[in-house]
Amino acid sequence: MARSLRIPLSSKVDDEHGRDTHAGEPLAPDVLLTIDDHQRFGDGTLWSFAGVEVVDIVQSPTSPIPIFRHVSPVHGDRIAVVFLLEGEVQVTHDGALFRFLPGSAAYIVTGTATSVEASETCRAVMVSLRRRRLAAAGIDVHQTFGAFAASTARTSPLLTFTLALIEVVSVHSLPTEPTATALTELVAGLFRADDAYSTRSLGSGPDVEFEGYRETVRASLLEQLEEGSAG
Repeated sequence: MARSLRIPLSSKVDDEHGRDTHAGEPLAPDVLLTIDDHQRFGDGTLWSFAGVEVVDIVQSPTSPIPIFRHVSPVHGDRIAVVFLLEGEVQVTHDGALFRFLPGSAAYIVTGTATSVEASETCRAVMVSLRRRRLAAAGIDVHQTFGAFAASTARTSPLLTFTLALIEVVSVHSLPTEPTATALTELVAGLFRADDAYSTRSLGSGPDVEFEGYRETVRASLLEQLEEGSAG
């Protein structure tokens, strides 16, 4: 049974200087570069579940850094959903400037002209997946960058599930399935809920996150882990 892959991330390693990780294989030995040459946004950890990636990342104050500019020649472009948990950032996309505060959420497609500037230390979590995988789940994203409505970000269970997942995989290695499928469905649900909000059709979105959901998810993941170990 395929299991999750854990990869440390360093802001001193450029994404283009390593083996493609989307196939579920570890990176080649890091090519350490000075910040003046190349800089990746943030330091943290990436977990890969059959190409669906979860990232927990912290960034110190920094001048604008290009992000998600690399498109994999093997797997094509990807879509990342980003939740800002702490701090404040400014995002420049195609010449337009956007300000994000804690609780904000946005999406970005790889290969776009986007940079991020952090005026203070910030923390974010991201879920990224191949664009064609999201399309297979019924979501065809036409724009390359966008912010989710604040109410959509708050009520979507994707963030709660992701934080619970990070707690578990920080200690245990999980099977890639059904985790990859669950993450894909939750990302798709976030887009559907945001579309419903923008058209005032709120009833078609997912249920509002309920108290205790995070602990319920964590318990379910641990149960999944125990069942896999027993098998």
